[in-house]
Amino acid sequence: MGNQTVVQAGNKEGEHLSVQHTSTDSPILPAVNLRELQAIDPKLVPFVIEQTALEAEFRRKESKRVNTLIFTERISGVVFGAIIAIVVFTFGFIAILRGHDWAGVTLCGVALASIVGIFVTKKVTDKSEDDVELKPAPRRNKPNPKRR
Repeated sequence: MGNQTVVQAGNKEGEHLSVQHTSTDSPILPAVNLRELQAIDPKLVPFVIEQTALEAEFRRKESKRVNTLIFTERISGVVFGAIIAIVVFTFGFIAILRGHDWAGVTLCGVALASIVGIFVTKKVTDKSEDDVELKPAPRRNKPNPKRR
């Protein structure tokens, strides 16, 4: 899909300036651009196609690597969080069995509150990151008649 941006400006004397920019996420240049390159130098078109293929392959590998690292980070966080919670609960139960009821209940309560807090915070953070909505600025196509 392409993305086209048009910026226009004008002054009171009626002079206008317009700038257009088009970008595309296509894996290869549009045919018009390839024809222009062919007219300049016939060797450029195969080079551009080869470099585009190499770049696409690199992007796919990099995307896979980043996704793998994110998955590993999330799983290791869950595993280490579970290990810490189990250790704290264990020490809390040992403290209760040894006659230190308040210390054991405090340890177990802190461990439980930490786990709940982490999961609630994670859900709130994930929701706020995914729900970001970008809206374009409103365009003014007509001059304001009151500004004369």
